[in-house]
Amino acid sequence: MKSGLTARSSGTAQGETYLYDMIVAGAGPGGNMAALELARQGFKVGVADWRTHIGDKLCTGIIGRDCADLVPPDAAHIHRAARSATIVAPSGRGFRVERKRPQAYVVDRAAYVNGVARQAQAAGAEYILGRRVSGIRIAADGARVEVGGAGGSSYQCKMVIIAAGFNSPLLRMAGLRENGAGEYMTGCQAEVSIAGVGETEVYVGSEVAPDSFGWLVPLSKSRALAGIARRRRVKGQLNGFIDRLRASGKVTDVVCKPRAWGIPMRPLAKTYADRVMAIGDAAGFAKPTSGGGIYYAFISGRMAAATAREAFDAGDFTARRLQAYEKRWKPVLSKELRAGYYARMLFETLNDSQIERLMEEFLREDVLADLVGNEDLAFDWHSRIIMAVLRYADIGRVLRALGPAAAPFAARLLQAHR
Repeated sequence: MKSGLTARSSGTAQGETYLYDMIVAGAGPGGNMAALELARQGFKVGVADWRTHIGDKLCTGIIGRDCADLVPPDAAHIHRAARSATIVAPSGRGFRVERKRPQAYVVDRAAYVNGVARQAQAAGAEYILGRRVSGIRIAADGARVEVGGAGGSSYQCKMVIIAAGFNSPLLRMAGLRENGAGEYMTGCQAEVSIAGVGETEVYVGSEVAPDSFGWLVPLSKSRALAGIARRRRVKGQLNGFIDRLRASGKVTDVVCKPRAWGIPMRPLAKTYADRVMAIGDAAGFAKPTSGGGIYYAFISGRMAAATAREAFDAGDFTARRLQAYEKRWKPVLSKELRAGYYARMLFETLNDSQIERLMEEFLREDVLADLVGNEDLAFDWHSRIIMAVLRYADIGRVLRALGPAAAPFAARLLQAHR
């Protein structure tokens, strides 16, 4: 889907310099949210992205109710509302989880994110599309953002928000990451045609994705997204998963070939520096359990915008002032990210029989009855669900009995919300 935005880059002469209050590097959900918030407050904002189709990034497009309340999707952009899912154990046994009202929505991600970009442009943000941010230089009197590489344009501004996605090289330029990509997963997904699949299915076990999971997410009666997420290379594993779904009669054909993307598992040690903040996947704000990051990108974009407004009010763009950004996001996200990380680390130690045993404990009828009836447990906050399940004494006993490899992560998980 085309963005429909007016690109500021059209008609830009090589080497030309514009003055902005803020440059947002990346027009994903977080970058568009930050631009929208700041433009609405009268700041001159430039948003640069190498894409010409805003929001066109690999993703299942599943958002929870909290995300939909924060940024309501247009009804035309919702593929389907989801109030149930089936989790398929290594043995093939399915455990169905259902609630009375929708807990999540499968949306057209590109259209959803593009909708926020349109609002930001209507509020005054200028979009520089089709050219990649190639450099950031921070100085005492401002920042300079290079767009388009050699022969491109240079944009002067007071501050920069890095929203350029997982493992962006801009992080190193800004002094927020010294080397390496940190811990991450690789997601791989294909669009497939389906028959007789009415709800999301999640598959676990060594035959699907050792140490991780696979998914089949219906978009309509005839189309779905099939994918897996692992720490290792995944394309061959995805082909095997799709073959398994074909054999069961659920998948009839591959419509679009598989594509892969990186998913951060831990946040950056520091998400701010002089004149710079990092948000969304660039900051490592993705759910370690599922890899989802849209909601956390929106939240962090809003928090970065609030921090930027305060910096402009004070005329102070130093790291000391921008530390307020971490003081905003850590109380909201840090425990969630930590609990999700240790839950994933624990899961990665388990063999099929251990996974089967945990599912029998986690997904038994009395546990599900309590969880389904608890409105405080939401799709967007996985740690609340994890910790609610762990309150059952016999489940704690099962965790402690999983063996020496799992014990350290089980202990850290149980302590994560203290």
